[in-house]
Amino acid sequence: MLTLEEILAIEENAVEFGISRLMMMENAASNISNYIKSKGLLKKIVILAGTGNKAGDGFATARQLAYFGSKVTVFLSDKEENIKAYEASENLRILKKVNLNVKIFNSRDFSDDEILSELKDANVVIDALIGTGIKGELRGEIARLVNLFNHAECLKISIDIPTGIDPTTGTYGKIYAKPDVIITMHKIKKGLTNLPFKSEIIVANIGIPHEVEIFVGRGDIKYLIKPREPYSKKGDNGVVVVIGGSSLYHGAPIFTSLAASRSGVDLVYTVAPNSIANSIRSITPDLIVLSYNEESLTPNSIEKYEKFIKKADCIAIGPGLGTEVEEGVRKAIEIAEKYNKPLVLDADALKTQIAKEKHKNSSCIYTPHAGEFKILTSEEPASLDNLEKRIEQVKYHAERLNVVILLKGHYDIISDGKRYKINRTGIQSMTVGGTGDVLTGLCAGLVARTKKIYESALASAYINGVAGRRATEKYGNQINASDLIKEIPVILKEFDPTYNI
Repeated sequence: MLTLEEILAIEENAVEFGISRLMMMENAASNISNYIKSKGLLKKIVILAGTGNKAGDGFATARQLAYFGSKVTVFLSDKEENIKAYEASENLRILKKVNLNVKIFNSRDFSDDEILSELKDANVVIDALIGTGIKGELRGEIARLVNLFNHAECLKISIDIPTGIDPTTGTYGKIYAKPDVIITMHKIKKGLTNLPFKSEIIVANIGIPHEVEIFVGRGDIKYLIKPREPYSKKGDNGVVVVIGGSSLYHGAPIFTSLAASRSGVDLVYTVAPNSIANSIRSITPDLIVLSYNEESLTPNSIEKYEKFIKKADCIAIGPGLGTEVEEGVRKAIEIAEKYNKPLVLDADALKTQIAKEKHKNSSCIYTPHAGEFKILTSEEPASLDNLEKRIEQVKYHAERLNVVILLKGHYDIISDGKRYKINRTGIQSMTVGGTGDVLTGLCAGLVARTKKIYESALASAYINGVAGRRATEKYGNQINASDLIKEIPVILKEFDPTYNI
């Protein structure tokens, strides 16, 4: 069963896969028209159409029914120029040429009695008004047409989801369509599981292959990022604390912190030992560096910064920490869990005993490479030639540890123990050191922004890989981790609805 965001993401990923929305619309129409044909109800059809993609399904259905010899009357709920969706406009443009068997009217030009008279003579009436775009109570012309639809005595069909029913929650207002049959596309929507009336539900194959659902795509980012509130203040859009670094590895926490900063959060605090604190400060003034005297992370190192963890939205632990940090990592995790803060664990944090213990809540992402996965689980990940086994290993250990695991590789595998997806955007040039630290920062930043764990892991893997590809287009195999960081804000801006409304 799918939520609204999952539906939209799958459709977007299908387009990226090469399956156009027009193709999906045509396949939807074939299912609807063939169902009506199978019932022997082709003589006269009435279609009530809105202005979105559901209307496009209705227009394509009208054309296919006309091919079967049906007399089709289409009532538009609004002016043609107000049809929003490109694919719906295209199908209406084509439909207008089918003028022997199809008549198209604006419903506002007709009284209730006139439309009911059309419905009285019809074999079937189709609800093509509003699908996944429902917002609040139905009003105006849509509400009037839904009432008329409900009064029809012929077979009533709703496309995808009845107008007025929320596709995710199944909630409804005072007015909603009550069809005899619902022909829903691709998979059952969650909102169809508890309808306030009885209806036959038919799942239509619209040509979306299984691969579209298991490979991470643009849709996994597009519907994760929300518009920024214009009156938000500093801190409202995410605060990240990065705990990492050692005398040997000063670069790792910098990469993680800068990636988190470039993911769109408001503040990034970097907790690191004194020996490297000034070098981090010298790199950029964008980070707030919190230093400690000990050479390795200890409980004392982290306890004095508890107030920063308390106000953070996500804590990233591990990049460049080095060895002998078991108790320090344990204390950092205990403080984070005390305040119910999401975690991202990477690198040396994954080698600790506490990382191998089951988490109390599921708000944690692990980002191991193959070697770290073996240390974490005592199990060598299967080769990419045996991808199914590798996936099962990730799923099993994600469930066992109650975390999201993002196993890095040529194909990244992401699982929360129940679901899984594969990311294929990575490229061979990303073997350079630091790209995994960038991924950790992305995960932490997106979790802080969205408060979604699994979804942020998917999006981070995709964006990190695309950043690597774009950097490689510029510099070939001579890229470094800093090149990826430069690409992150450019990629995210493409998906940010603040700029794409």
